[in-house]
Amino acid sequence: MTAPDDAGAPRAVGGSSKVTETLSQFVARVLDQLSLSAWLPSAALVLLLAFVVQLGAVLDGPQPPRSPLTAIGQAFSAIGQTSIGGALLLVVAVVVLTMVTQAFSFEAIRTLEGYWGTNHVVEWVAGRRCGHYRTVHKKLEARLAKLTKAAWSGAAGEIERIQQELVERGRSVEFTPNMISALGAPVLGRKPIVTLTEEEDEIVRDIDWRDYAPAELLRRRLNVDKRLRDFPAPRRMLPTRLGNVLRHHEDETGRESIESLVQEVFDRLPLSLQAEHDEQRTKLDLYCSMVFIVAVVTLTAAARFAERNWDYSVGAVAVGTVGMWLMYRAAVASARAYGGLLLLIAKYLPGAETTASGGTGSGQRA
Repeated sequence: MTAPDDAGAPRAVGGSSKVTETLSQFVARVLDQLSLSAWLPSAALVLLLAFVVQLGAVLDGPQPPRSPLTAIGQAFSAIGQTSIGGALLLVVAVVVLTMVTQAFSFEAIRTLEGYWGTNHVVEWVAGRRCGHYRTVHKKLEARLAKLTKAAWSGAAGEIERIQQELVERGRSVEFTPNMISALGAPVLGRKPIVTLTEEEDEIVRDIDWRDYAPAELLRRRLNVDKRLRDFPAPRRMLPTRLGNVLRHHEDETGRESIESLVQEVFDRLPLSLQAEHDEQRTKLDLYCSMVFIVAVVTLTAAARFAERNWDYSVGAVAVGTVGMWLMYRAAVASARAYGGLLLLIAKYLPGAETTASGGTGSGQRA
């Protein structure tokens, strides 16, 4: 827009300031679209690749250090002496890679869940992995049943001992054999074969058999039970541990589409629950993305050092493997927390559909 000046000639009204403001707003909008779960992986990728480059330069120098610790220290020192221009280039690289990382964060989750495509070889591998987890699930169920039986045996023995002490003191027993049998039947997955009076039945309902069971057996039983919670039904098994954790919680919600669940109800949730959802989802995105970031850096480092410094190449593979394992374990832990939050969200709105789910368990809001 123009306006006449004192001499009648047109002039720009706040032209330069308006252009600057528009550019600032554009940059702010771009940065606002980039989440923390994309910033950190891209920054880690840039810094780790810069470290690999500097370490390679140190090792290829005229007098390479004999000690790996010395070489690593010199590489960090070189990074710390980066010029302002080099630092700006690194910042630009981080911003650009952040856009790429954020675009593929959802695919990172799906890949780690076990959605690997329709290739025949890949499908065969996925089928074998699903079979492996079904076998693990079956063994855990058998182990849980064995521990439950042993724990109940200890609890029944303790109850009987207490009743025997009451008899020796000349007092009436609190639990009859029929009551003990009725108490143990549901624990062992059986139907009671005895009939109790209303008074006896009320006493049995108010008693927790675990109060009398050996503490060590209860601890072991609880560990197995928690492990079983990482699995869906055998027919719904996926080829990865992360996928099974998410699918278990997905099935527990009873919703037809988990992918759209959060999008449909997010605005109706309390602010605290919205913030908790965003936090847990960010962690899941972050750790899943970091698995692939560490993989890329590991392959790059192994290729860089393979020709002249094979020992560093082996070390990079070892460190990278440990790093990927740690990131994957963190992703599984985040999936448990995120899945529990999805259950809370589903229960918060009981009026939605309750058909068994068939989605990916990695629902996200726009």
